[in-house]
Amino acid sequence: MYRRSLSILLLACLALTAGCAFLGPNPDSYTSTYEYTVGIDANTTIQNATIRVPVPHGTDSPVTNTSVIAPNGTVDGAFDASIVQTESGPMLELTTDELHVEPRYYRIVEEGDLGRREEISESEYDPSNPDHQRVAFRTVSARVSVNAEYPLETRTPLGTEPTFYADEAVTRRATECQLPSQGESVCFAYDAPVYLAYQAPANASVDGIATFGGYNEWFTGGWTGNEYSDRVQFSATGPQDGWTTADGYTETGRGNYPSPEP
Repeated sequence: MYRRSLSILLLACLALTAGCAFLGPNPDSYTSTYEYTVGIDANTTIQNATIRVPVPHGTDSPVTNTSVIAPNGTVDGAFDASIVQTESGPMLELTTDELHVEPRYYRIVEEGDLGRREEISESEYDPSNPDHQRVAFRTVSARVSVNAEYPLETRTPLGTEPTFYADEAVTRRATECQLPSQGESVCFAYDAPVYLAYQAPANASVDGIATFGGYNEWFTGGWTGNEYSDRVQFSATGPQDGWTTADGYTETGRGNYPSPEP
């Protein structure tokens, strides 16, 4: 709730001449959570694929495990999933003999002042018709949310809270925050090792993202809180055969501080 209403609450507080100091936090509302997401997009079929992206981990072990990320052993029924140990720390390994991507075709149908998209067959598709669309990509994704002990250290989480990669595996460099600074935001960029190995056409495009965040939330006249987040993104073209470098980005100290005492 906090992530949807934080900006609205901050604006409302600024509009009040007395501020929001009179709004006392409700101790029963104090919660902390970790959230992990992973997504893979492919615009064509790939084969014999092994993809490894980071999972969050603390000092000794991952925060989550395969049974939480992939309860039936797969992600979207497309990839077999397991957590493996690498020189860069624990990673989610996604494997499949074939990730099949089948083009789908649509036309825009006008209904009064509105329009809707209607699926059509390949034989009906006319590439010269601006109202016809060809969609040729597939998205595979998973999202996990885990309750944590309140409060998390979101202002200075590096070295104290779970993140992607061990400290010695990557070098985080101070960088400008990608969103307007809020609270005490401090941001870092880093080169993130990921593993991509699969057979694919030369023009194949595979994009991936893994995100992790720690959130404190509480109610004080409205939902508010603070957070830190970690993100790794890659975009690859053509067949791949091993370790490559993705874009890593960490943001700390976003939101309202201090967290209320439990």
